[in-house]
Amino acid sequence: MALHHVAVERPPVRYGLIGPGGHAQEHLLPALSSLDGARLEAVAARRKSAAAQAAARWRARLYTDDWTELADPAVVDAVIVAASPGFHARVVEHCLSAGVGVFVEKPPAPDTATLEALVAAEAGAPPGAPVFVGFNFPYGTSYRKLLDRLRPHGQVRGFDLRMVSAKPLAPDWHHTTVTRSLLYGLGTHAIDMALRELGVPDAVTAHTAVIDQRRRAIRIVLGYADGRLATLHVGNHSNRLEYRCELITSQGVTGVLDQHNTLELTRPPGAPGVGLLDGKETLRHQWPSRRGGYERTGYAGELASFQRSLTEKLPSTSTLAACLGVYRVLDEVLRQTGDDGAREAV
Repeated sequence: MALHHVAVERPPVRYGLIGPGGHAQEHLLPALSSLDGARLEAVAARRKSAAAQAAARWRARLYTDDWTELADPAVVDAVIVAASPGFHARVVEHCLSAGVGVFVEKPPAPDTATLEALVAAEAGAPPGAPVFVGFNFPYGTSYRKLLDRLRPHGQVRGFDLRMVSAKPLAPDWHHTTVTRSLLYGLGTHAIDMALRELGVPDAVTAHTAVIDQRRRAIRIVLGYADGRLATLHVGNHSNRLEYRCELITSQGVTGVLDQHNTLELTRPPGAPGVGLLDGKETLRHQWPSRRGGYERTGYAGELASFQRSLTEKLPSTSTLAACLGVYRVLDEVLRQTGDDGAREAV
């Protein structure tokens, strides 16, 4: 009997993490550990002890308190950074210069002017060193199922999204107001999802309900010349993260996704299109809350997409250039909500 060689697998992608804080250790690192062909090689933190602790927990070989030592193509193939917007921009600029791919948590920059400079640098980046902005919601398996179910039933005409959390209750990331912190943290997610599906709006309107000194409910409406509409409700007045989106197609088919876990589809009687639902029937998909959490919430999917861009030299599916559209809508929302820092006492 002839002997055969075992196929040699491609070496794993070596990742370096900058910023092993709560978000990285609760979401990004567990998702990374389940990604085929990925290995955490190094960890950087402001305190060497924190870097050492995270490296030991997640089995990285190297750690440092100097992130520039980590962001080196001789050390890692790609960087993941989860910190503050201003620091994100510094890391992205460094990685683009060094030719290292970088997954940067949103928001990737503290303001539009800084992001515009990064977009210009991104345009000249070599293939295989992409920048990926970490918007996880569009990569969730339940959200992808929603879009896949609706695609055969016409164009999405209505996009309604509720994204409400319990935080922030004080300014963070060096922002001066709770409103600005809320919009850069949660609002960017909501605007990104709408723009991915509907594109850049022709009109933006925004209003704020002041709940108390620390809590806000912000309603953002994105209008389109052809009659499409997105309504986004962003707030910090809940006791948990609430996530619900409702999409309506040109054939009247409505899809509602609630908390990543439940998807319902309906079609009004007599509406155009056939084969989905009749009468008052509802089609429901449910995902048990304990099954595939990082896939449902999109953390696994976004990292998998980033890794495909790295290994196959494909364009990023979440670029800085696309994020610039989010920031421009955000600027208009901030202008209309009068966020000059003078109205909020926290």
